[in-house]
Amino acid sequence: MKKGLNRYVLADEIYSVLKDKILNHEIAPGEKINIDQLGRDLEVSNIPIRESLSRLSAEGLVETIPFKGMYVAKMSLQELDEIFEIRMELEVLAIRKSTGKVPIKLLNKLETDMNEWQRVEIADDDERIRHISEMNEGLHGLLLEWCGNRSLQSLIRTYIEKIQRYLSLSRQHLEQTLVHEEWEEHMLIIRELITGDTISAERALKSHLERSHARTRIYFE
Repeated sequence: MKKGLNRYVLADEIYSVLKDKILNHEIAPGEKINIDQLGRDLEVSNIPIRESLSRLSAEGLVETIPFKGMYVAKMSLQELDEIFEIRMELEVLAIRKSTGKVPIKLLNKLETDMNEWQRVEIADDDERIRHISEMNEGLHGLLLEWCGNRSLQSLIRTYIEKIQRYLSLSRQHLEQTLVHEEWEEHMLIIRELITGDTISAERALKSHLERSHARTRIYFE
């Protein structure tokens, strides 16, 4: 950690570090968080660590058990189902609000980028995760950027991050065929957006999230 940083800047940095460790399972679900050890590892006092953990608790990634301490929130099939259920409703609203606002040149560029990604054959599991993340940010990030509602944007990103925890845990099961399925679903949404067919774009988005849910769910049943 950098020395001499403003307390709030330092807390933001620690928050980002801890969040990344939780999302990528460097700190496992259900594991007790050793605040003193984190302080030694990050070379900071316990105060900004506790502030960061408080933020992560508000996001549902950390939970406090009275008289025992703080733990990384456990993962469950029920949580996964609930996350996708909420995300689906929120993203349908986001695409509805962004349709007609996203400049056509950005959609055309995204289609071009997607065609470039399709030509890449990936054998490494981590690369597949990164590839899917890039596709997701390309489309879903663009819709959020143009939905005109920052609160909606923040909520959806929170749920996407929570889903990342499940994807990271099942990454060893990701195959190239799954990446291709994700690509096809994203491309269908993009093409409907380019043509300006709002209803078909919403339908394609909902179908994509339903399929993504099913693909992720199978590893936790």
